[in-house]
Amino acid sequence: MVHSHRRAPTLPLWQPRILFSTNQPVSYLPSQTTPDSGTSSLNFRSSPWKLLAADIKLVFTLLLWVPYIFLPWRSTNVYSELYPSWKNMRDLGLHVVLCLLGFIWLIIVIPIWLAAPGLAFALFMLFYCALTVLFCVPLDCGPRVVRSRIQHVNGREIRDDENWVFVNGVAAGNHWLQANVDMISEIFGRPVIGIHNRTYGTVFDLVECLVQRCFSYATKDTRVLYDHLKSVLLDNNIRKCVVIAHSQGGIILSTALDSLFADVPSGAFEKMEIYTFGCAANHFNNPIRFVPSSFQQQTPLTNPQAPEERLIKHIEHYCNEHDFVARFGALHFAKDKLSNRFVGKVFENKGHGGHLLNQHYLDLMFAGDSSDFLDMVVEVEEDKAAARAQVASNERTQEEPRAARTWPPARTDFRMASVEVPGDLEQIRTLGRSIAVPAPGTGWDFSTAARVRASAEMQRGRTVRELSRFWRYKDGKSPD
Repeated sequence: MVHSHRRAPTLPLWQPRILFSTNQPVSYLPSQTTPDSGTSSLNFRSSPWKLLAADIKLVFTLLLWVPYIFLPWRSTNVYSELYPSWKNMRDLGLHVVLCLLGFIWLIIVIPIWLAAPGLAFALFMLFYCALTVLFCVPLDCGPRVVRSRIQHVNGREIRDDENWVFVNGVAAGNHWLQANVDMISEIFGRPVIGIHNRTYGTVFDLVECLVQRCFSYATKDTRVLYDHLKSVLLDNNIRKCVVIAHSQGGIILSTALDSLFADVPSGAFEKMEIYTFGCAANHFNNPIRFVPSSFQQQTPLTNPQAPEERLIKHIEHYCNEHDFVARFGALHFAKDKLSNRFVGKVFENKGHGGHLLNQHYLDLMFAGDSSDFLDMVVEVEEDKAAARAQVASNERTQEEPRAARTWPPARTDFRMASVEVPGDLEQIRTLGRSIAVPAPGTGWDFSTAARVRASAEMQRGRTVRELSRFWRYKDGKSPD
């Protein structure tokens, strides 16, 4: 009982020792603003088995990035997952054993399934599952929901009308989850609730990730998160709900949101904000609040809201360039799958690796009084944003005849500056870069293209500190 009341150390404890190039900019991809009719989640456009086959192929193409999950590995921060404490070393030893069990299972499961009778194969699977669970007991023992041990730090005010919740990623036992919520609480000055996504070892956790995101499978932790968020969103005494997800927690959160959008009134999502790190999800939905009707003439007076405004106003994804899980998730499905719906700003820390939340993300990006990451000027991916809008526009045209389309409505009150785009290609190039003219009949909407590119260009020259909202919560402060 004495240890549970022991005060955790106060940050900053160290200066991160970076083993990668630090002179590269932060890549920034603005959030999707194209209408939902032009994009959709991969889960609803492809067979789960095709998605699974594509994911397995993606894993094999990224195998060389696996060692970067743990690099850089040195740290003097007691919150870090690789800090040389007894519990950290115990957890790492257990994970080594679980990794070996996972790789052996992958090698032998198909030959045994083909060679052994049905009963023998079932007994083999029962034995292997029991053996795996035995090694997982020290990692997963404890409650499904934990709370940060830091409640009052340096006299900071505790905000009773805010609810902060965190969902951990792969290979995180109860000890690492507690360290995660304690560090978040220390940096941002709020009590944090942690939903434990229990681990079965890195290999089996990766298999679970494939099943979750390809088959939209709601595991126990997904259901617990859904129940918690639903109660918070419907609680009128809570004015803000901040959700933080790491790694596989991004899949869990994405799956829970898909159900919440159907079960909770749209106005309740105004209080929600989402921030992910190394997100492994293959889609991130956030419905548009307003879609213009073809039966009503829209004017600024009858429609005061911008059409691209979505239910959740703030979603940000933070990724390290050399992080295997980030490349397996957010970096691939937000940038390479242009017609996929993956809403939210994406900050990619170029030249950096590491996947562990405390050691490779929070320490590097938000710990301490100053952060090189926050002060870096972003490199805006204007071409990627414009290409994503073009694909969405083309798909929307195929679904609906161009003459019948009413998007975007004629309006002059966009939150970003509206751009009047002439039809002459040379004049279009004055926007900063040339926009390739598609073949006739593809339905490329120049007003949408100009708006997306102009919005992206407006972020040019800004720093992460100017574009990020999450850091404004540091030390108990609030962006509001």
